[in-house]
Parts: sequence; structure tokens; C-alpha cells
Amino acid sequence: MKKYMMIAFAAAMMLVAGTAESSAQTANPIYSAEQVDQRAMFPGGQEGMMSFMMRNMKYPAEAEKDKAQGTVVVHFVIEADGSISNIKVPDSLKIHPALDAAAVEFVKKMPKWKPAKLKGKTVRQSASHAVQFRCK
Repeated sequence: MKKYMMIAFAAAMMLVAGTAESSAQTANPIYSAEQVDQRAMFPGGQEGMMSFMMRNMKYPAEAEKDKAQGTVVVHFVIEADGSISNIKVPDSLKIHPALDAAAVEFVKKMPKWKPAKLKGKTVRQSASHAVQFRCK
């Protein structure tokens, strides 16, 4: 069986909307892309992300065996230093354990991003990454 992994790049770098956590909740809030002056950026921009995906994303054998396919959306935080944290696939978005794990592992491998900025200061930003897995 041929396997294909289609990358939904239009959605691949969706940056999550929402409100920042209040200062009472944390001294280091997480902002949405709409709340920052400069959004976090993957090194090399969209071309860099596409190249990284082609080199690092693998279609899991277990998922291929099960003929599993679908879009996995991984939520994460881009820290003020550009590192990635809080990586998760929400229960409501889980497709297949092997596909979910492959998408999470992919995000874990990401290099540091150029962090978001708000009023000239680097800040934490929420983000999501969507990957479409298809097999034929």
C-alpha cells in the first residue's frame, strides 16, 4: 500500500485565538497570535517549516496497518525563548494513537522558534499545528 502524508500547510501554522491568562493566574501569560505585535515564527518561515516537515514527519507503520488517516491537530506553547512546551492533542481531536503520537513527536523535534513579541518584549504564544495523514 502506498502511503501519503499530506500536510495541510494552510492550517499547519494556525495560531490559536483566545484570551491571555490573567496576571492573577500566572506572571507569565500565554498570548494568542491576535494579541501579540509580532507572531512567533518557525526558523525560515513557511519554507523552513515545509522543509522540516518533509525531513522529519513519518507515517507510522501501525497506522498504515490499520489504514488510519485523518488530520491531527497538536496544540502547544512557543515560550519566550522560542522553545516548545505544553504539547498535546486534545481528546476531542484524537484520530488514532499512532497518528497522534507521530504528530506530537514531530512537534517535540522542532527547533526553537523566533518568539512572539508584545510591546518589544518576547512573550509566550499559543499555537497549533495540523497534519493530514492519508493512505492509499
